Amino acid sequence: MDRIPDLAILGSYPPPFGGVTIHTRRLCKLLDERRIDYIVFNAASDAENGKRIFSVFRHRRRWLLRYALFGDHPVVYIMSPRLMSWLLGAFLDRVRGKKVILRIQNSRLIDWNGNFLLTSLSRFSLCRVSEIIAVNREIGRKLVDLGVDEGKVHVLPGFLPPVSQDLEEEKIRPEIRQFLEHRRPVIAANGKISFYRNTDLYGLDQLVDLAIELKPAFPDLGIIFCFSEFSEKDRDYLDGLSARAAANGVSGNIFFNLEGGPFLPVLAKSDLFLRPTTTDGDANSIREALYLGVPIIASDAVGRPRGVTLFESRNFSALLETVRSCLSNGGKATRRAASVDDETRDTVEQYLELLCRNAKPLPISNPIYSYQPGRDGYGKDGIEKNQ
Repeated sequence: MDRIPDLAILGSYPPPFGGVTIHTRRLCKLLDERRIDYIVFNAASDAENGKRIFSVFRHRRRWLLRYALFGDHPVVYIMSPRLMSWLLGAFLDRVRGKKVILRIQNSRLIDWNGNFLLTSLSRFSLCRVSEIIAVNREIGRKLVDLGVDEGKVHVLPGFLPPVSQDLEEEKIRPEIRQFLEHRRPVIAANGKISFYRNTDLYGLDQLVDLAIELKPAFPDLGIIFCFSEFSEKDRDYLDGLSARAAANGVSGNIFFNLEGGPFLPVLAKSDLFLRPTTTDGDANSIREALYLGVPIIASDAVGRPRGVTLFESRNFSALLETVRSCLSNGGKATRRAASVDDETRDTVEQYLELLCRNAKPLPISNPIYSYQPGRDGYGKDGIEKNQ
């Protein structure tokens, strides 16, 4: 680049395809449209393009130290959930004089279960950055309770409207497309294997139980769970779920998509979206389902947007009854037309204004780089380089 970008984004970029990485990709598109000069330091994968997206994945600790001392971008937006990154933000803001904005997308990130040291370090770092974006009111309240100045906490949901390429059906792998075409109704869910207070955070265990209970009424039922990431250390747990499904004759009704890939095309072809999480932030996938008009059932573990049907978290009987009620019309839930409401538009504009307030638009003579999927899907680095 000929000039130092005004805005540096420290976070992640797809692949893998999760809520935060997809958010970053869509944010880049919006920044391009506004001709904002920015750079993304990707700590989640090797995806990069040498223009706007640079991977620091394989040496991120060394890179963090170097960036703390020599990073020269005036505005730094930290989307990382790691405490070390928050401490870096505090140093950059108070010692280096940068404007640092942090994004907190899950209440679990500031819930240290009484650990005095981690709570103190969080308070220290969060109180010493310029602005904090909380994706829901619960997180905003927790930040204020932690001691953060209420005036610098901005409650802004994380949803950014999809671009047209996000919905292209050709991104669905053939085996998944076949599953979707031969199953009705189709229930979609997403996440990964993770535990919160010794409980399956994303509720995969409840999805298996749901298949067992629903199959007598819906023999062609399909439940697809799309992993944002999968680690071999979780294989034993997944094998246990698969064995339970097989023992109850529902293996063919459940598809565990371990290979990742865009979730939105799968969601668009589903009849119902489930979010049975035990804790959460402002789930991007819920906002996407609302945008698409796909009916949503979610746990009441945290506050949810209007239009979501709730059930008591980890109460399987309540989940089963709610799903049955939603699918009572011959397995077809009522859908709406895809749309973005005025509240979402306003929120997106507030978000962009906060990030771009101190950034100057590029001169007209400068090229704009856009990062969109190629016709054959994502390349090795997940990014197509267009000028």
